[in-house]
Amino acid sequence: MKLVHDIDAADRRKRRRERVLKSVAVLPSLATLGNLVCGLGAIYCCILSAQADVTGSAIRAADARFAGLFPTWLAIAAYLLVAAMLFDSIDGRLARLTRKTSEFGGQLDSLADMVSFGVAPVVLVLCIVRPPDVTALVGWGRVYWRAEWVMAAVFTCCAALRLARFNVENEEDESAHMGFRGLPSPGAAAALIGVIIFHQDLLSDLTRDPIVSRTIAGLMPPFAMVLGLFMVSRFRYVHLVNAVLRGRRPFRQVVAIVIVFLVGLLVQFQMTIAVAAAAYALSGPVAGIFRRIQDRKHTQDAEPANSVSEPDDGTDVPDDDADEIDDDISRSAV
Repeated sequence: MKLVHDIDAADRRKRRRERVLKSVAVLPSLATLGNLVCGLGAIYCCILSAQADVTGSAIRAADARFAGLFPTWLAIAAYLLVAAMLFDSIDGRLARLTRKTSEFGGQLDSLADMVSFGVAPVVLVLCIVRPPDVTALVGWGRVYWRAEWVMAAVFTCCAALRLARFNVENEEDESAHMGFRGLPSPGAAAALIGVIIFHQDLLSDLTRDPIVSRTIAGLMPPFAMVLGLFMVSRFRYVHLVNAVLRGRRPFRQVVAIVIVFLVGLLVQFQMTIAVAAAAYALSGPVAGIFRRIQDRKHTQDAEPANSVSEPDDGTDVPDDDADEIDDDISRSAV
């Protein structure tokens, strides 16, 4: 009777656990949809920003901290995309936690990433570089204005190609996600969003040189195009969560990283985000260049060892040995 009771209790626990898993299986999809909604909200804030430029209205905040963090509608849009990245970082872990990873979830995640990290960031860039009066542009100004749209389109197209390639090459094994081939779309969007946040912070401080903010704005479209090319490249990028944060690390290293990052956030929050995101985007090409230099150096070091002369196969015989051979031949003939 005790054995039957134990079996029944185990069955009840199993059924209860299955019900719990079924009840939380919707969490990964909700996180992915949260990513999508944040991307849509960022695009809507871009529309509000364009409307504010026309009407001359601005964001009015009673709290000075809120006004410093969200000085413009575009700054709010940028931080919405940061929230989208947070949702994107937890949806996969929720799926693995609930053991509900599926092809449906992967496809839904890519669709949400396309909106939040493929379209919304370049919409922000185009809003920033939008001229006050398009009809007033002449000559090279009109040409560069059209080139900015082309560079933004390159970023979006490369993001679509990157996500499609990831869906084809993706593996469910967690050990296969220690790195990426090509810059991930959230990483490219983070590099672009970091520059946008820093630019909007410059606009909020009227004592700073406006030439710097205009220069940063003018460099955003080319930077976006370069990031798009990084996405479809074969450069290797590490997965920051899986490859860096997982596992054991020396205590001093962890303390140093935390202190440097926190000090940067406290001293200059916007600049720290921009520098950290841009450093990750550039880490792939820089590491690839160093690996190529090291491989070339190893090849050059190996060439002298391979070029050492080896003894011949006996066709060239010294004179003394040749005389001895002739004597042997003559004796054998006798």
